Amino acid sequence: MDQIIALVTQYTDKRHEDDFIDRLNFQYTSYVFALSALVIGYNTYFGTAISCWTPAEFKKGWVEYTRDYCLIENTYYVPLEDPNMPPEHYREERELTYYQWVQFILVFLAFLFYLPYLYWSTVNWWSGLQVKAVVAAACQLNKTDVKGRQEQIEKIASHLKKFIYRQGRKSPIPFIPNAIGRNWVSFNYVLTKSLFVINLFAQMLLIHFFLGFDMDDFLSLKVGFGSNWIADGIFPRQTMCDFEVRKKGSIQKYSVQCVLSMNMLNEKIFLALFYWLLALIILTVTNLILSFQHFFRASSREAFVRRMLTAGGNGSTDDDTGSQRDEKEPLVDRPTKYSNDYNRILSVNPDVVVVLHLIAKNAGDNVCQNVVNVLFKKLSE
Repeated sequence: MDQIIALVTQYTDKRHEDDFIDRLNFQYTSYVFALSALVIGYNTYFGTAISCWTPAEFKKGWVEYTRDYCLIENTYYVPLEDPNMPPEHYREERELTYYQWVQFILVFLAFLFYLPYLYWSTVNWWSGLQVKAVVAAACQLNKTDVKGRQEQIEKIASHLKKFIYRQGRKSPIPFIPNAIGRNWVSFNYVLTKSLFVINLFAQMLLIHFFLGFDMDDFLSLKVGFGSNWIADGIFPRQTMCDFEVRKKGSIQKYSVQCVLSMNMLNEKIFLALFYWLLALIILTVTNLILSFQHFFRASSREAFVRRMLTAGGNGSTDDDTGSQRDEKEPLVDRPTKYSNDYNRILSVNPDVVVVLHLIAKNAGDNVCQNVVNVLFKKLSE
């Protein structure tokens, strides 16, 4: 039991290597899909998922057998306006093969949401920049212990300073191109967000394939609060089931009409999940575009660092003597070669900006501003 609790805790505890949109993908959406799978699974195995209209001669045991058999085997859909029973080959083509597997498919889809984050948490420290440890330390700062808080900020800034000094023209990771290796953290963070987007579109395709939609109707999707899914046969309430009974050496065939009450639940859940995915695609694509601009556009990186410096009272200067444009009192002593060091910290590596961005998103702008100002002081020593 302890091992199970430890495993669950490992995946539910906050790791501080992400922002809200990331958590919305790999954590909250996974929870939604897993919860949907639990609800459907409980209704299938412990509720009344299917009820069948059996012949009058069937006793209680045969009624239960019919219900269990038709739940395990595949029923088939026949439109109510068709009074004739379809031929054998048509019945096989119209079998509903999905409803026994819905809960397992949802669990699989929930796992797919976690894969991009699993990749990110595995590779982000390969360049020597300990993203998780740095951001977690920033989030765990003690507000009441001023001395201990300052010591932790000093350690974070020292780690970032060492990483900046280690950055060179060659990739720190063997067999990785220099253009990627020198920006390993930022490259993989944006790649992870791209994988979230790919995963979302793949989920849409899987749902289409799973429910048997035609790819020509991908944009119309056949879903909506006004669509008639019963008439389309995607989530029919009434189906037919064929089975055979051995009686005194002869085989008796029966065709019974069944009510798939579980499909009413399946329909509502898939409709809600579908619109959830649509909203998540919009949010994730927007977040990806903004992140790419924030980390790989020099002016955006400089604007972010400048904002943190200005918030701490270290704005830009008029000249090299240290005269400051804004009227705030600096939180750290201004070095002699102020403008040169100021320009140096503005041009920090995108990897450092990723860590500062995560600190701001998880610990707050105030902590990020303190880290930036101490880092500025250390780079000026």
